[in-house]
Amino acid sequence: MSKVRVGVIGTSGWTEFAYLANLREHDAGEVTALAGRNEERLAEVAKQFGIEHTFSDWRDMIASGLIDAVVVASPDQEHHAMVLAATAAGLHVMCEKPLADNAGEAREMAAAVRAAGVTNNVMFTYRYSPALNYVKDLLASGIIGKVYHSEFRYLMGYARDNAYHWRLDAERGTGALGDLGVHVIDMAQWLIAPVARVSASLHNSVERLHSDGTPVAPANDSATLAVDYADGSHGSIFATLIADLGDRFMEQTVKIFGEKGSLEVALVYEGSLKGSHLWVAQSESGEAGRLEIPAEYLGGRESTDMWGHLLVEDVGVRQFVRNIVEGTAYGPNVFDGYLAQLVIDAAFTSNHEGRRVDVTPN
Repeated sequence: MSKVRVGVIGTSGWTEFAYLANLREHDAGEVTALAGRNEERLAEVAKQFGIEHTFSDWRDMIASGLIDAVVVASPDQEHHAMVLAATAAGLHVMCEKPLADNAGEAREMAAAVRAAGVTNNVMFTYRYSPALNYVKDLLASGIIGKVYHSEFRYLMGYARDNAYHWRLDAERGTGALGDLGVHVIDMAQWLIAPVARVSASLHNSVERLHSDGTPVAPANDSATLAVDYADGSHGSIFATLIADLGDRFMEQTVKIFGEKGSLEVALVYEGSLKGSHLWVAQSESGEAGRLEIPAEYLGGRESTDMWGHLLVEDVGVRQFVRNIVEGTAYGPNVFDGYLAQLVIDAAFTSNHEGRRVDVTPN
């Protein structure tokens, strides 16, 4: 069959890396249309990637008949309308995280893709990490037995200054919880079990101003969640945008403790510690130490290559296209995005009302 014609909404640097570059020479799909509000930026990106059709209004792209699928890589509050419009037009949909502004919108989006019968995925980037896939298989093998408790952390520092960031404007974004926290929420539910209850503390440490000098309504620049899982274990989830990491740029850590031992992983993205680091301890054998990631998970790359798998393997947008061509449903989807949004909503309620909140899909 001919290649899947993909339209992309959004022109950010992340869109270039995660979507446009990955489909530039893909055998099954190609970006044939691009939509963005900034016409100068739109023309620049389209020229760079050889994209034939451009639209300053995403609605025109969806109605154009020029695409088979759409990637929604716009600000969070726009996802809901774009996904509903795309599915109404019978287009396959891949959406950035977080899926929506709230669980009600996310539920509508999940219902829409189900009713339309279209292929759908959500870009939960770290589900594709070689190290985390190895950890998932180790857990499934019973290496640490029943899980008792766990810790998930995602650290960045790009918002340590008082510059304006739309994600940290409560009128536009959901802060560190929606930016980074949604990744570790999905990671935790993927590795452990669905979150059943949440007690959250959301905090804003840095005051920010609009360009006219008026204060920004603060979202949270750090988020702490104490969670109970459906499997009976409990743990913590933490995300921050204001951590001074030195030369590390970005770091995720996962620690999982169980009846037979523990697993720990640290993913460091820059600096002298760059790489994927795994440790295991087993109480029955008394063994403890570093674990090497098997070659089959790394695909011939070094464990210090933190992004290469996204550029060459059928993961992310490449997996989305392959799903369309082959009629498969691999990878995180819109329903997974809805499940993560339920936890985010519960965290906001918990923080506001000062109580534990049950997470109940409906």
